[in-house]
Amino acid sequence: MASNYDKQVDIGKSYFLKYDQEKLAVKFYLEMDERYLYLTYIGTPCRIERVTGTVYEKNGEAYTECRSYETVMTIYDMLCHSSEPELPPLSGKWTLVANFAAAGASPSADIFSQKYADYFSGKVEELKQSCIRLGGQIKPRLAGADVTAEISAFPFFPVLIQFWDADDEFPAQIKIMWDDQTMRYLNFETTYYLQGDLLERLKMFAAKS
Repeated sequence: MASNYDKQVDIGKSYFLKYDQEKLAVKFYLEMDERYLYLTYIGTPCRIERVTGTVYEKNGEAYTECRSYETVMTIYDMLCHSSEPELPPLSGKWTLVANFAAAGASPSADIFSQKYADYFSGKVEELKQSCIRLGGQIKPRLAGADVTAEISAFPFFPVLIQFWDADDEFPAQIKIMWDDQTMRYLNFETTYYLQGDLLERLKMFAAKS
C-alpha cells in the first residue's frame, strides 16, 4: 500500500504535468530534450521525465528515481509556484524564514535544525568542506558565526547557512537564511522541506569524509 508521502508525490507529478514545460525551461534556464527537463538541485544533477513527471537524481553515472518527498515536492513547487513569466529578481537581503509567516503561525526552524547543529558541534572544518562539496561558497564571518556559506539550492536560488559552534555557555546553532523575495519562489511550507534536505545532505557528505 502506498504511503501518504508516496500519494503526495504522485499528486505533485499530476500538478507539474499541467504546466507548459517549454515555458518552464525558458523561465528557469533549463536544458530540455524530447524526454527530459534537466536541472540541478543542491549540487545534484536531476532530470524530470516529461511524460510522467517523475524526478530522477544522478547517482554516479546513472539516474535513479527519486522518491524523497522533500526533494520532489521542493522541485515541483519551485517550478510551479509562481505565475510570473520570468524569474523574479532576488534582493540579496537575507532574513529568517519566520519573517515570512504570520505571528505564531509556525514552529521555529531551530526545532528542526538543532540535531544537525549538535552533529556538527566540534566539526567546523567538516561542515565547511561539506558546504564546498555541495557547490557552496564560504563567506566572511557574519554575526560571529564560525561558518557562513552561500549554497545554491537551485542555480538561480541561493540560501545562506550559518553555524555557531558550541562553547562553555551556549550549544551549537545552525540557521538557514533566505532572500527576502523567497515567497515569490516557494510556498512557506516548502522552505522547511528544502532546509531539511540541505542539512541532511551536509551531514551525509561530512559522514563520508
